[in-house]
Order: sequence, then C-alpha cells, then structure tokens
Amino acid sequence: MSESLPETNDVLREVQERFEAARDFEAQWRKHALEDLRFFHADAYNHDQWDSAAYQARSGTFGGSPRPCLTINKTQQHVFQIENDARQSQMGMKVNATGFGSNEKAADVIEGIIRHIEYQSNAQQNAYNCAIQGQVRQGMGWVHVVTDYVRGQDSFDQDFFIKSVPDPRSVYSDPNTQEPDHSDMQWAMIVEEMPRAEFERLYPGHEDIKGAPLSIAAEGDERTDISERDTVRVFRYYRRNEDKDTLWAVPNAQTGAMQAMRQSEMPDEMVAMCREMQLQSRPITRPHVEFFLIAGNDVISSGLTVFKHIPLVPFVGVESVVDGRLDRCGLVRSLIDPQRMFNYSASAFVESIVTQTKSPWLVDERSIEGYENQWANANTSNQAWLPYRSIDPDTSEALQAPQRLDPPTGSTGHMQAMQNADLQMQMVTGQYQAEMGAPGNEKTGRAINERQRQSDTANYHYTDNQGMALRLLGRILIDAIPFVYDTARAVQVLGMDGTQSSAIVDPQSPQAAQVVLPPGPNGQPQQSQQGLTFEEQLAQEGAILAVNPTIGRYDVEADVGPAFATRRQDTFNSLMQVLQANPAIMGQIGDLFFKAADFPLADEIADRLKPASDDPRLGQAQQTIQQLQAQLQQVTQQLKDKQADLSLKAQGQQHDAAADLLKEETDRYKAETDRMAAIGSTDPEALRVLVHQLVQDALGNGTSSPSGGAMPPMQDGPPGSLPRLPSSNPPGGEIHAPNPVTGAVDA
Repeated sequence: MSESLPETNDVLREVQERFEAARDFEAQWRKHALEDLRFFHADAYNHDQWDSAAYQARSGTFGGSPRPCLTINKTQQHVFQIENDARQSQMGMKVNATGFGSNEKAADVIEGIIRHIEYQSNAQQNAYNCAIQGQVRQGMGWVHVVTDYVRGQDSFDQDFFIKSVPDPRSVYSDPNTQEPDHSDMQWAMIVEEMPRAEFERLYPGHEDIKGAPLSIAAEGDERTDISERDTVRVFRYYRRNEDKDTLWAVPNAQTGAMQAMRQSEMPDEMVAMCREMQLQSRPITRPHVEFFLIAGNDVISSGLTVFKHIPLVPFVGVESVVDGRLDRCGLVRSLIDPQRMFNYSASAFVESIVTQTKSPWLVDERSIEGYENQWANANTSNQAWLPYRSIDPDTSEALQAPQRLDPPTGSTGHMQAMQNADLQMQMVTGQYQAEMGAPGNEKTGRAINERQRQSDTANYHYTDNQGMALRLLGRILIDAIPFVYDTARAVQVLGMDGTQSSAIVDPQSPQAAQVVLPPGPNGQPQQSQQGLTFEEQLAQEGAILAVNPTIGRYDVEADVGPAFATRRQDTFNSLMQVLQANPAIMGQIGDLFFKAADFPLADEIADRLKPASDDPRLGQAQQTIQQLQAQLQQVTQQLKDKQADLSLKAQGQQHDAAADLLKEETDRYKAETDRMAAIGSTDPEALRVLVHQLVQDALGNGTSSPSGGAMPPMQDGPPGSLPRLPSSNPPGGEIHAPNPVTGAVDA
C-alpha cells in the first residue's frame, strides 16, 4: 500500500459513503436498465418480452393446455437503426486554436495526435460503439481514458488509450453534477468483480485480499460477503481535488508590461514585494485528479494522474430527475408496451387458426361408398384423382359431388391489432417504414433524403449527446497531453483520410509550431531560407513540424458526421452531376473528380490530370530554381568584384612598368648628356681625332654598344658639321638636347 493506515481507512470510508449515495440515487435507473437490457435481448428461449405472470398462465404452468407465446423481436431493428447509423458516421474531434500563442498548424497536429490515439485504441469499433449501445439500450454508456506505456517498445514513454466499459451499470458517479455532459463530476468509480485467480495474476502479492471492501455490496447482490463465490470486487476510484493558489500581476523586468504569475512559482521575497506594492491579484484553483485502486480492505495503489477532469466520459441517452430520483432511458423503454402488444396479438392470431378445424370435404356418404380409404387419406396423400358415385345404385337417384369447405381464417381483429402495434412502434421511435427499408412513395433522391432526415431529427438527441461526450473527451486529452508528452519525442499524426505523417512534440520549443530541417552535410542544423511561407518551409525536403502543446489554448468541437468514405462518395456524386451539366470543365476539375472516386487506378488518373501548377514537385523545383538564381547572382557579383580587383592591379603593374622604363631612359639620357658635355669641352682638333677614332673602332673592330648590340653607323649631317649619333629613344620618340645657355632640356 502506498498510504498509511489512517489515510487508507479515510479513503475506504469515503468510497463507501459515496458508493452508497450513488447507488441510492441511481437505484431506479439501475433496476429499469437491467429490465430494458433483458427486453432487448429477448427471444424464443428466454421470453423476456412477456410479463412473467402472463407467460406462466399461457404456458400451462398453473394447469391447462399450453397456448402460443410468440416473441417476434421488432425492438432490435429499431435500436439497430440508430446504432448502425452511428457506426457509419465518423466520430471524431476538431481542434481549434483559441489564442494565447496557439496557431492552426499546432492545432492540426494535436488533432492528428488525438486521432492517432483513437486509432491505436481502436476506439471507433470498441469504446465508442460500446458506449453508444449502452446509451441507446439502457440510457447511459461510458468511455474510460487511461495512460499506459507505449506498446511494443522498450521505453518509459507513456501514451493515452481509450477503453470501453462493457457494463454501464458498473460505473457509480457523482450525483451532484449539474452540467449535461457531467464535466463537473468530482468523483466516479468503476466497480467490477473478477475471479480470484485473475486478480492474483494481475496484482501479485495480494493473495490475502477479502472479497469486498468494508460492507459495500453492488446493486442486486443480496450477500454482502462475496468471498463465498471466490471472486474479488475491485474499485477504480477517481476523485478530483483543487489546489488553491493566487495569481499576481507582476511587471516584466525587460518590457515593463504586466504579466501573470502564480504565487506558488514565486520566491517568498517576490511575494512579499507584491503585497507591499499592493499589486493586482486574485485567487485561483488548479484542479487535479487522484486515482485509487481498492480491493477488499486495502488500497493496492494510488497516486496523482495527468488529468484535470475525471477520465470517465458519459454517453447520455435521455436523463431526468423526478422527486430526487434519477432515471435514464434509451430507445428500448418506449418500445416495451407496443412490442408486448405485437407479441400478444401475433400469439392470439396463431391461436385462433390453431383452434379451427382443417378444411374438410362435404360429401354424401353414398357417393363415396366403396372408396372410403381413398377419401380418408385425401388430406395426407397427393392422389391424382378421387373417385365418387354420381348415382345411387339402389334408387338410381343422382348424387351431389363432394365439395371442399373454405379453409380456416385467422381473426381479423388480431391481424388489425398486430398492424396497430407495428404502427405504434414506428410512432414512438419516429422510424417509419420508409426509414426501415420498406418502399415508399418517394421517387427522387431529394425526397428520399428528406424522409431520412425526418427520421434522424426524431432521434437526433442521441447524436447530439454523442457529440457532447466527444467534446468532453477531447478537452480531457488536450489538458493532459502536455503532461504525458513532457519530453521531446516523435509522434504519429493521423489525417482525416487515414494518411499518416510524423511530427515532433517538443515542450522546449519557443513557438507553438515551427519547421525543423534535418542536419546539413557538416552535421550542423540547417536554417530555413528567409522569405518563405510556412507551407513552403514545410515543403522542403526532410522538413518536419515541431509543436509545443504548452503554448496557447485550444478548444474542441465534435464531429459526428458521415464517415470520410461516405463524404467522398457524396463528393463524387455531386461532381458527376456538375460534369453532366457542363462537360467543358472536365479539364479544370478532372483531377478532383477522379480523386473523389474509389475505383482502382482513380488516384493515378487524378495525378495525370492534375495541372502542373498544382504539382508540389513544381513548387519545389521553382524554389530550387530561385535558390540557384540567387546563388548565380552572388557568384556573378563575386566575379565582377574579382575582375575589378584584377583590372586595378593590372593598371598598377602597367604604371610601375612605365615608371621603371621612364627612369631607365632618364638615366640613359643623363649619361649621354654628361658625355656630350665632356666632348664639348675638348679641343676641336683633338675632338676630331677622337671622333674619327671612335668611328674607326666602331666600323672596323665591331665594337659593341654598351647595351650589348652592334654600334649603329654614324649618320652624316650637312657638310662641315659633326656626324650625328643615332637616337637611343624608342621608335617614334624624340631627342631633346640641353639648352646651351641654361643646361635644361627643352620640352
């Protein structure tokens, strides 16, 4: 046990008091619910649709010959009409974002998670159908939400599972609820009896448990001590408590705006400062649900759950409280009397026929004289002919031929009573022959649908209460998801059409929903490109949606409409009518038309007819092209910048080469100038001899020039002048001689 003895006794005493209060408050319904269930399952063997005294009187229990007691169970067909209509519907929940940081993308993921919880729990076929059966047959059905470790994995991750409650009468709930959906229940318990061997297998170490806790006895159990039957009564008890807290309006240190903070999450110094500053505050409560597993006089286990509401969801039929006594009923209750009337009328009709004689022959005994054996077997043998005498052999008198009397007929009054009983069953249920499958006067589809809608309207309170229960179930799951998915994990998201996808639930995410890209080639996280919409980011290869269910608020609306397959068929029929009226638009909506079809290859045809603009691959290709264009522009700009740098560098190199050449020519010109100056200061006769010697040396001896090449020949000037030296300037250049007066070079 997880509790001390005084606390255990307190819990057991509390369970006993609340159990007795619920049992007394619901005693009338529990009695009638059991009778309704037996009446629904009546057949030719149990005769539960007959009053016990009437059946004993007719069956010969008190003497006399037995009389017919027929059971023609028409009640089941009326009940199945509602139950099977619910089976054909797609029961689900629509999650909407209601602000405070939430968004529709996160709402869609949460909705897909809930739909996956329904799928892994097989809730549509098990829990929901079982609850609807209890709702329609007994007036109340239940759904049980539990948490358990993820199946098939060696991990400590938990998930939600939606369980069925096969017997609605095993649930005892708070009688003080005021809300129609019982969302304000403060406690509830499931009471079940299990064989001791099964109990010991499920809960080892508790072999000494007695049969029932304290003096608690279930409804209809005359013996308080059930240990004689070697069974153990187990209580799964939930109670809701509320922790009181205070909400303070505290200024934000960064923005200065006021923000709400709970006092339980604030340090004592901060609370004292808020009181000193007399900041705005108000009392609040934080609900939580505790669970106790009780067997015998022991609390086997207990602890806090992740739920804020009692995780038992009622599917209510027709509920009423009269003079402080609760009563609930389904469709069976209103069918009891007309069904009994039908059974009695059918039995009396058969009885009236049985008591009549068979259709005999009316004959003159003289006409069959000698043929008595053949006429005696006329009703049991198939004779080809029957002989008779037409003339009396003694008197030669003509005899009348034998005549067949009219066959026995049933009582027309009983037949009329059967028809009236059948009509009354239709009247009390609102389900007439046309809704039950019989042909009617309706010819067009619109008229048939209108007749069906009238029947649905007559019993719509069952459908509406189903939606009310689903909405409460969705709220329970939305409130509890942040506590179960408290660490980052990958989850399966199930779409309305059955398609599965993956998402990440990350309580540390800064946003309610964001796109996460896979790591890049270097192992570093990739960043989404700027300027892309949320859908474009999500369409990137490997992108996955991450949601934080702790951010924002979400609400639920129930969806109990037709199943997706039915909606798809209705869509196909509507599109068929549109195309028949205007075949020209086939090129525009052809892909949608075949997408709604359910025959083989319809999806492949839809893909081929899909416009190119709708192809998601085209959008991805366009994004890739845009990315490549941006990269190309970037590379082009880098090339331009590189070319500009190279051009400037080339210009700088040319400038340096020109400067070096200019310096070289300047130095050479200066050397020639100095040489000419030296020659000009020499005696003319000596200068002539010197020049002549230089020329001879240049021509005869092949003297090389200072630059390493042959000395060019002297150029003759006018008569009586000195020979001119060749120019050392580059081709096209000029030689500027120094001014004889100033020594400067003329430009």
